[in-house]
Amino acid sequence: MAVESNCEIPEGLYYYVEGRNTVWGKLEGDVMTVGITDLAQTMAGKLVKVRLKKKGIKVDRGRPVATMESGKWAGAVPSPLTGEVVEVNEEVEKSPVLVNQDPYGRGWLVKLKVSNRDELKQLFMGADALAKIKALIQTEKVQCKRL
Repeated sequence: MAVESNCEIPEGLYYYVEGRNTVWGKLEGDVMTVGITDLAQTMAGKLVKVRLKKKGIKVDRGRPVATMESGKWAGAVPSPLTGEVVEVNEEVEKSPVLVNQDPYGRGWLVKLKVSNRDELKQLFMGADALAKIKALIQTEKVQCKRL
């Protein structure tokens, strides 16, 4: 696992990085587990509300798969790929702070059945992901922390 300014950046994941949005995805077969990065949870602050798209909903790449609110921020979480929501993490809707405490584990958001594998080429992995996220951390002058 890489660490930059105390922000964890696990290897082996796909990353969607657009502007200040940083979303991770873990692909297993045709299903991608999706969540926000350590950087994203730090920039958002303590989450007080998480709303996830319902099971069975189809989402396009870049369109919201969830919305989140904290004391200082409210916004959408973009989907890294086009697909259908096949599972939602009801625990984070009940206890949004799980996303702050464990963004790559218990704080995952949804699982998507991927409908366009070609879109994987538009996501970042490995050294490319590391460089892109490190640059954003430095630009935003963020020091990650968990609640």
